[in-house]
Amino acid sequence: MTVGSRKATVEDFRERGFDRIVILSGEGRGIKYSGSGYGNGYMDGLHFAHWVLSNILGDVKYYITIPFSDKNGNLRDNPANGFDGSYWRGWIDGVLNVYDSRRIGFYWSYESYLQATINDPALGVLGVTNNNPKEQYKEAYVQFIEDMSNYTHNHGQELIWIPATGDRGVTYLRKDSFDGIPTIGSYFDYVFVQPNYYQNSICIEYINGYKQTLPYSYEKLVEKIRWVYEELPRNINNPNTTISIEMEADRSILYEYISKTHREENFRESLIEKCGPRFTRECLLRYTYEAKEIAFQYITGQKDVLGKKYEDLAYYFSVDLGAIDEMEGFSRRFGDKYV
Repeated sequence: MTVGSRKATVEDFRERGFDRIVILSGEGRGIKYSGSGYGNGYMDGLHFAHWVLSNILGDVKYYITIPFSDKNGNLRDNPANGFDGSYWRGWIDGVLNVYDSRRIGFYWSYESYLQATINDPALGVLGVTNNNPKEQYKEAYVQFIEDMSNYTHNHGQELIWIPATGDRGVTYLRKDSFDGIPTIGSYFDYVFVQPNYYQNSICIEYINGYKQTLPYSYEKLVEKIRWVYEELPRNINNPNTTISIEMEADRSILYEYISKTHREENFRESLIEKCGPRFTRECLLRYTYEAKEIAFQYITGQKDVLGKKYEDLAYYFSVDLGAIDEMEGFSRRFGDKYV
């Protein structure tokens, strides 16, 4: 994590208004994996917790990841086999064996909103294809999440989740077979839904029994925020679960980054198609402005639905806090604070 060209510190996060951080590496691909089972999970968790203790210095509360997959995208264990004896219980125990008063909980790193449904991508990785085994896996998975939640809470730790909804619209999110957030959301202390509007220019809806591809417009963003604000709390039905969204931006908004790399990170528009092959300064500046406009619409969308920003928000900004600084400056031009 950096601030421009230098390594970021805990104080850099605090200065920008963050009161807690999540320590992770995607869904686990960048974290040591010694093999499945409790013992391997314990040693890997112990190793990672010691690394955090030695490298994350300063007074900041944090959540530590529970890695779902390995570097090849394979699951570290099979959730259907239960939480007890699993790699993930071992990981949690290994982490808990390293005392750190700053640690307040765990982050479940598997982002797919399809988990706990019969369309969970993990089913393909595990080789589960028939409908009945899919239903059995779904039931076992929900029990796994419940057990993991109870275990972390019994140890005085919170459990949070930041599910990605991708390019799917609200009509998909209302279908049990395509959205597991209402099914397992109640087991988490915080659920920050990723609108993924910044990343996707199309929105797929399920209308009259057919899949339809539409532009992911500002109106579609507002629909998704409204679903998070009005419908999801009723479906999760747990007053102890705080429900909100994730703010999303990355280095695509930074002129210094795209002028050197000539490529976007995860922004919805291709930089090559927009500005290639010449990549003039004027075009690059226009591109970053449009990216910041899209990122800023998360604020206006909340205001259109809630009348204000959520009090609790998660933030994705890639690996450079400079993206937060850029959005803060952009937002203040319109009388708002980004963080």
